[in-house]
Amino acid sequence: KKTSAQPKARPAFVVKLWSMVNDPENSKYMHWTDDGTAFIVTGREQFEKSVLPKYFKHSNFSSFVRQLNMYGWHKVQDVTSGSLQAADDTWQFKS
Repeated sequence: KKTSAQPKARPAFVVKLWSMVNDPENSKYMHWTDDGTAFIVTGREQFEKSVLPKYFKHSNFSSFVRQLNMYGWHKVQDVTSGSLQAADDTWQFKS
């Protein structure tokens, strides 16, 4: 019998996301922002090849973003970036 004192199980995606962002081996491709309220993904192509397959049965960045959206994470527009090219390869997500 479950009691209300037991913590609820976290969804697998949320656990994997936390592991991904906190794994030092992934820091080249993803890391928390300085204030810890968002995370940044850089080098989308390499992220798809190097990080996603370690955690998921796919390497599709669009699928990853859809999952993020389902759990309340959304892309933050970088209005301070002077370079469109840099912004295209850098994605910031905030919950």
